[in-house]
Amino acid sequence: MDGVVNIYKEKGISSFAVVRAVRRIFNTKKCGHTGTLDPLAEGVLPVCLGYATKLADYMMAMDKEYVAQFRLGEARDSYDTDGEITAENRDIQPSKEEVEAVLKGFIGEVELTVPAYSAVKINGVRAYDLARKGEIEDAGSRIMSIKDIELMDYSYPDGLFRMKCEKGTYVRSVIHEAGLKLGTYGVMSGLIRTINGRFTQAAAYKLGDLEKMKEEGRLNEAVIPVDKALEWPKAIIREEAVKLVKNGVSVKRHNYQTVPDSESRYAFLAAQNGELLAFAEKGSLADQPYVIVKLLV
Repeated sequence: MDGVVNIYKEKGISSFAVVRAVRRIFNTKKCGHTGTLDPLAEGVLPVCLGYATKLADYMMAMDKEYVAQFRLGEARDSYDTDGEITAENRDIQPSKEEVEAVLKGFIGEVELTVPAYSAVKINGVRAYDLARKGEIEDAGSRIMSIKDIELMDYSYPDGLFRMKCEKGTYVRSVIHEAGLKLGTYGVMSGLIRTINGRFTQAAAYKLGDLEKMKEEGRLNEAVIPVDKALEWPKAIIREEAVKLVKNGVSVKRHNYQTVPDSESRYAFLAAQNGELLAFAEKGSLADQPYVIVKLLV
């Protein structure tokens, strides 16, 4: 089976454990998620099946939305409440207006520290493995792109905000840095990923839902075709050129039945019967509309 399943990862389970369960439920070897959620976090975790795994990196690049709970007055080594307390400061109790102003200041491109307890690789080793050995205190810094932050609720020491961001943004890092800017400390106490690209919390399936659908013979209903998951335009290949495309040949314009009028960098190449053949990038030559990136057959 090929496509994407919109999973709602529940709190307390790892993203890898979710993939393992989906692999068993769908009885497939090719299976992978599109962006790790920590065990403390819950929410949308799209999982790719079959040839959809070839597109996982592109789905990971889609914008995301989170609803995060935070607690001021304490610092922890993991930047969340699962870690060990490293410092406390209950004397400074910021106002709602102060918290809101600091959070809004993160909108845009901002350099933030990556948590030591993260899946980032340092010299080929996962940061969390180094952190558990006490070899690092953080995983360096990176530019993170935040599109919007809205403070939803706050009563010291706890608060709640919604954040829209791009790939590679750590909510824990935002909360950690916000605490410091407020003259105290901050940790993440809860997290829900509500949106990942076109995948939403409201339309996600829990693992228990999938188990029930499997028993009822309705499992295919949970699988979203890759061309619906990414919503790239579709170019149709003439029948006589399908074999060439299946062999990895980026064919000329006369081999296309239709070429989409779109600014999108990528497109799906499909046969006239609807079969997806490949995904491709716009070509630089006038006589070659697309250059194949990866085959889907």
